Amino acid sequence: PTPLAFSCGLLMGAADSVPGVSGGTIALIVGVYERFIDAVGDVVRAPWLLRDAEERARIGRALRLLVPLGIGVVLAYLAGMWLLVGRSDSPGLIRRPGSGPLCYAFFLGLVLFSLNEPWRRIRDRGAASYALATVACAATVWMLSLEHTTKEPEDWMLLYGGAGAIAVMLLPGVSGSLLLLILGQYTTVGSAVNDFRSALGEGRIDTEAATRLGMLAAGVVIGVATFVPILRRLLRRHHDATMAALTGLMAGSMYALWPWKSHYDLKNHDAGRMENIGIQGDWPWILVFVAAGAGAAWLLARLHARVDAASEDAAQ
Repeated sequence: PTPLAFSCGLLMGAADSVPGVSGGTIALIVGVYERFIDAVGDVVRAPWLLRDAEERARIGRALRLLVPLGIGVVLAYLAGMWLLVGRSDSPGLIRRPGSGPLCYAFFLGLVLFSLNEPWRRIRDRGAASYALATVACAATVWMLSLEHTTKEPEDWMLLYGGAGAIAVMLLPGVSGSLLLLILGQYTTVGSAVNDFRSALGEGRIDTEAATRLGMLAAGVVIGVATFVPILRRLLRRHHDATMAALTGLMAGSMYALWPWKSHYDLKNHDAGRMENIGIQGDWPWILVFVAAGAGAAWLLARLHARVDAASEDAAQ
C-alpha cells in the first residue's frame, strides 16, 4: 500500500543520512527488501519491457512501490541531514556529545533486534551460511575501521562516489553515507544539499552546488543500472547465500553504531575517524534508547506482518 511504502521510504531516508546506518537494513526490517530490489530492477529494464502488456503491468506495480517510497526517502534524507547532521557551524543531534550517544544507541537497538530478519529467510542453514555470515561481518568491520579521507574532492569524483554510495546503500549493514565519509565526500555532499536548498529559499540557484549534486545524481544512476541487476540475480539464484551475507553485513554494521566514541562531530573534527571507546557513565540512558530502537524494530515487523496478512486475505 502507498502509505506503507511512503513510511518505509521515510525510515530508509532517515537511516541513509547517518554514516553507519543503511537504508537497506530498514528495508529488510520491514520486509520489503526483495520486492524493493525487484521493483528497481524492473524499472532499470523498462526500455526492454515496454513492448509487452504484461511487462508494462509489472513496471506499473514497481512504480506504485518506488514512487511513494522514493518521495519518502528524499524528504527524510533532507530532514535527516538537517536535524541529525546539521550545518558546519551548527551541529545536529548526532554530532553533539550529549545527544550523539543516544542516537547511536537507538540505531544499535534497531539493528540488533533485526538480525534475525534476513537469517530466518534462509531455507537451509548449513556450515556455508555461517561461514558467509562470518566473512561478511568481518569485511564490514574492516571497512568501517578505515581512515576517512579529508581532502576536498574534485567535482567529477562525485560520479564514483554516487555510484559506490548507492551500491552499498542497497546492502543492509553498509551505509552509503559512511562510504562518502571514507572517500572524503560526505561534507561536500552535505554542504551542497544545504547550500542548494538555502539558495532556492532565496529565489536563486547555487550553480556550484547544483553541479556537484548533478554529478552525484549521475553516479547514482550509473550505480543503480550496474549493481541492481547483479544483486537481483544473486537473490534469485543464490538466495540463501545472499541472505547469509546480508546477515553478516548487518552484524558488522553494529561496530559503527557503538554509542560511546572519542568524538561525535562527523564534519569538523580533525581525526580521520570516530574511534569507539569504553562504556561511560551514561549507560542507563543508553540502555533505554537501545530498548527503544528494538521496540521500534518490533513495531515495524508487526506492522508489516499485519499488512501482509491483510493483502493475502484480500487476494483470497
